[in-house]
Formats: sequence, C-alpha cells, structure tokens
Amino acid sequence: MEQSNQTGEAVATLIATRVADPAKPLLHITDSKTTLEAVTKRFRKNEDEGFIHHKNPDLTRAIRAAILERKAHSAFQWVKGHNGHPGNERADVLAGRRARKPAPDPVDVTVPRQLRVTGAKLSKITQKLAYRAIRAWKSAEIQPRQRTKERVDQVIQDLRDELDVHIAPETLWKSLASSAITREARQWMWMTLHDAYMVGTHWLRPSMSDELKERAVCKICGQTETMEHILFTCTAKGREIIWKLLREAWTKAGGLPRDPSWGTIMGAACTGRKANGGRRVSALENRWAILAVESARLIWKLRCERVIANDGAEFTGREVHNRWFAEINRRLTLDRCVTTLLLGKKRKRYIRLVEGTWSPLLEEERNLPPRWVTDSGVLVGIKRGNG
Repeated sequence: MEQSNQTGEAVATLIATRVADPAKPLLHITDSKTTLEAVTKRFRKNEDEGFIHHKNPDLTRAIRAAILERKAHSAFQWVKGHNGHPGNERADVLAGRRARKPAPDPVDVTVPRQLRVTGAKLSKITQKLAYRAIRAWKSAEIQPRQRTKERVDQVIQDLRDELDVHIAPETLWKSLASSAITREARQWMWMTLHDAYMVGTHWLRPSMSDELKERAVCKICGQTETMEHILFTCTAKGREIIWKLLREAWTKAGGLPRDPSWGTIMGAACTGRKANGGRRVSALENRWAILAVESARLIWKLRCERVIANDGAEFTGREVHNRWFAEINRRLTLDRCVTTLLLGKKRKRYIRLVEGTWSPLLEEERNLPPRWVTDSGVLVGIKRGNG
C-alpha cells in the first residue's frame, strides 16, 4: 500500500466507517476528492474495469463494503483543504504523520464474500486496459534488480534526510515523467537509477579480459569509475565547476542552499513536495529539476567526451563554464518553443509555469516585456556570474 497523505485519508475513512455506530447516520467530512469520488461516483466504473487504473483497489473496495454493511445512511461532504476547518486541519496533520512512518501499520482490507467482485466486465474492457493488466501481472512476477533497489533506496533516503521529503519508489519513477525533464534526460535518469551504464564494476565481470577490466578505473583519480564517482567525487576538470554554477544559479534565484546528492538529483522532480504544508510548488520544483538534472547530465556527457572522444584530455574551466550556460539556455529555449504549440487554458497555465520557473534566472528580468515567453523576437538568457 502506497505511503501518502491520500492513503492515510482513505484509511481514516475506512476506520471511521467501521467504528461508527452502524445504526446511526454517518457524515464523512473530507478535503480528499480522490477518496470521496473513489467510493461514490467513480466506484462503479472502476469496479467494472477491474480497478486496473486504481492505485489502492483493495482499500477502496474495503471502504465501499464497510459503507454497504451499515444499516444507517452514510454521506460525504467535501471541504476545501487548509482553509481553517478544525477537524480537517487535525485530520491532515495525523494523515501526514502516519505517511512518514518508516513502516506502515497493518490495515484490514478484507471484503465479505457477498460483497466481493473480482475481474473486469468484458463489455468494459479495452485493449489498453487489458495490456495494462497484463503488464501489472508480469511486473509482479519479476524480481527487482539488486543494483536498482539499492540506488532507489539511496535516493529515497537522501530525500528524507536532506529535505524531509517522504516518497514511495512508485512516486520516484513517476516523477521521471515530469514536464521539467526532457526525453533525453529521462532516458539518462532511467539508466542511472538502474545502474545500467557500462562503467565501474561492470567492467570487472569474470568474462571481461584484463584489457577491458582496466576501463573500470578512472584515469584521473585512479579509483573505480562508478556513476557515484563520476557525479560526486571525481577530480577531473568540470564536475566541481558545474556544481558550483548550479548552486549559484539556484541561490541567486531565491532557493535555499542545497547540495547535489542522489536524492536531490535523481529525485529532483520530487523536491518541492514539502513546501506550503505539503503542497507542491510547481515553479520552484521545476526550476530545481531543470538545473539539477541538466547539470548532472552535462557532467556525464563531459566525462564521455573526455574518455571516448578526447582520449583522456581534460576540458578547460572556460569550456566547462560555457557548456553549462549553453545547456541551460538551450533548455530555456525549449520551454519557450513548447509554449507556442499549446492552445487555450493549457497554454496560459504553461506560460505561468515558464515565467515562474525562469524569470528569477534571467538577465534583466525586471525589464522583460510582458510576453517574453511566447515572443520569439525577445532575446533572453541566463544571468552570468564572473566565472
């Protein structure tokens, strides 16, 4: 069961339904539209489709069954969250506290046989739903790769220790689909989380020749060249410069000091979740995700160019400096181009997101025209320091 505020609120709904007097009317007051709609207007559709799209099907079934077993009327009332409602504020605090527990409490989601429905209706199943169900069944049979598990656990632990951000592995993987992460960066992050790049100990397999095993060692540092070494400890020219540029850009744009780590890089699209009482701040999260991921990927690209294309020759400080600004400006240009392809309300929302993300990073930000995001005639660029 996923550890989240929504899960906590759903469990609270289940417990309240079970402990309340079944002979008296029950009113659930909640700010969770997800829980409310899951057991009311969307329940029949989800049940007909076998809950294939649903995150917590067993929990939702248990809530519905507990409601149906009651003799008196049960109702739900939605209230706006974080709006001063005493009961709602207290419930949200308790749900968040339980979500941060290292291990979840056991929750009985047993559904009585007479109320149990399994599978999906043939009249409702589609090819897309069928494929999704098959993938879920096959995924459940596959044992997780040890390297992947260790890397994901490290990311989650770093986020918890450094930023007090608590996420599940599923949340980390879904964060790779963030609009702040390009397709190329997403592929690099996926490979890195799986420790799938041919670096470091991958060259030390028994089947490798002695000549190939030499590639496991960094020619600059003399240490095993793992991805962790490349990103966080290698002394080759470029890594420290790029992280310094990242820190300067982030803090000058108003961000609190933050060091690169597995959590803040691979979990970059999750780092804004704690702000404003647990609510996400899209512009802030986007800004860090773009800067952090593009910086980390540039370190990787420079390493590959140095080792493969330049025969070990290092870059100069000026070259690294210019490459970083070129990457970030390229990313800014991409966001502006995407905006021009959107229409209606989606376009307006994305313009606000781009403005909030990039404005604090730009040269002459106070003198920019109102429509700088969509006006291709306006030249904008990232503030440059003295480096």
